[in-house]
Amino acid sequence: MKNRSLPIIFVFIVAFVFLFLSYIPNIYEASVTNLLPPDRVMLWGEHIYTYDYNVYLSKIRQGTEGRWTVVDKYDNNTKNPGVFLQMLYLLSGKLGGLLQLTPTLTYHFLRTILSVAWVLTIIYLCVFYLRKPGRYIIGVLLALVSSSFPIFYQFQNSTWVGQYMDWWQEMDPMKHISYIPHYLLNYIILAVLIVLMYVFTKTRQNKYFIVISILTFFSFLIHPSGGTVFLISWAIYHFINALIYRSYNKKQFLDTVFKTVILFLVALIPLLYIKVVTSTYPWKSLTDFDQNYHLPFSLNEYLLALGPVIIPGFLGVILVILKREEKLLALATWVLAAFLGIIVFGFIPAFAVTRFVQTANQIPLAILATYFIFEFVKKFRNRFLRLIVYLYLAFIILDGLAQCYFSLKAQTGFIHERAVAVAPLVPYPSQVMYPLKDFYNALIWLKNNTKITDVILTKVTAGNYIPAYAGNFVYLGHSSETPQFNDRVNQADQFFSGEMDNASAKLFLKTNNIAYVFFGPQEKDNNTKDIGRYSFLKTAFSTPYVTLFKVLP
Repeated sequence: MKNRSLPIIFVFIVAFVFLFLSYIPNIYEASVTNLLPPDRVMLWGEHIYTYDYNVYLSKIRQGTEGRWTVVDKYDNNTKNPGVFLQMLYLLSGKLGGLLQLTPTLTYHFLRTILSVAWVLTIIYLCVFYLRKPGRYIIGVLLALVSSSFPIFYQFQNSTWVGQYMDWWQEMDPMKHISYIPHYLLNYIILAVLIVLMYVFTKTRQNKYFIVISILTFFSFLIHPSGGTVFLISWAIYHFINALIYRSYNKKQFLDTVFKTVILFLVALIPLLYIKVVTSTYPWKSLTDFDQNYHLPFSLNEYLLALGPVIIPGFLGVILVILKREEKLLALATWVLAAFLGIIVFGFIPAFAVTRFVQTANQIPLAILATYFIFEFVKKFRNRFLRLIVYLYLAFIILDGLAQCYFSLKAQTGFIHERAVAVAPLVPYPSQVMYPLKDFYNALIWLKNNTKITDVILTKVTAGNYIPAYAGNFVYLGHSSETPQFNDRVNQADQFFSGEMDNASAKLFLKTNNIAYVFFGPQEKDNNTKDIGRYSFLKTAFSTPYVTLFKVLP
């Protein structure tokens, strides 16, 4: 019994050591506080991308404030009704409030819980599909470390190993294992749905289909790409079983068609809700952003970014279909559905193509690669062929370990450079520096002395931080959550230049429901006349770098 448990214990130890390593940048960040210049403050825990991270904090803060629906605080309209989008963060804010956690700690508590759940899911998938200890040990290793084909480059007088598609941080093996919470939940739900699809098909028990329907609903509500990949997987899986393998009788075929219709109707509910919500501002700004800003996605680069596991992974897909491995077929359809989504939605702009990259496709590829490698070795006894396969397996693992090492080295190096940076005063994007103490103290003053329904006028950096750390609404602050973002940037620039006449400036503030004006280093960038000259602005808070003006009636 002890010998049987050793492999699974080994797998758990390796997986959770790997998970711990992904937190090293956060631990390192906390250790370099003493390096900060005296005029800076460390806002520990900013995760992946500062501007999006602050959006998540703003939703968490709404939960601690007692809201039950989400409002867009990156807009100046305080009367908009709340919606049921991004509810994961709002609900976690309620729990964090009960535990007296800050939004930052709540975020990382949620991230940690879901990261652990995701690691357990990966282990379960490998054990469920590969069964034998030798196979699932390799499967877990590949799922954890498989990474991009290597790119070698010179940096700091040494050779570094880089990644294809490194602009998409989810491809980094040291980041996606403890990634952004709602993506992690999306991964977990998709994985569970794929397993349940097989279990339901084998048992035909409606209790499994009920669970599938519920999870599909929430998958579309949390992140539609995950639900879409599952629906495509469902269609491919049953198409192959029914029409190619002919494994269904007439009754089973009709039942499958009926349940497929039900699933599409279930998916239609959150899709229609999202469509209605995003058809008007402020939430229409989300679809505006997707339509107007397309990332430079290339399928060839994505294949290179998936790395050396892609070759045995796709061969595993083919072998599964040829051998009629019904259990593994469900897993293979995950891969096929993701790539079909990338191809189809490359022509139909309903989803950004990159959304189908956000479905943890490296996990099924790793398991299918493991399956193929072991089946190949079992089939072919030729020592030379086996040696080639073993060397390629070693290459996948060593390449992945190298990518992990250089990822951690790059992340900690970036944190160090960020900690010692002294210029400019307020950068854009802000993740390259920690904020000024004056900047942060102004946020705290707003939090303690203003109403959460007050609208603050700033430029983009302060506007991005205020909903997260002070809880106010802002006129401008996030490119995908601020309606007519570019127009508002221009209008804010015009106001802060000081060139507006008194009547026009007052009308601008009144029309946009602005209660306070944040006047810091970034707001002063194009300033030619002191806005303090306006008679309707009264100084409410002042430091050497930041002044907060209250707008008088």
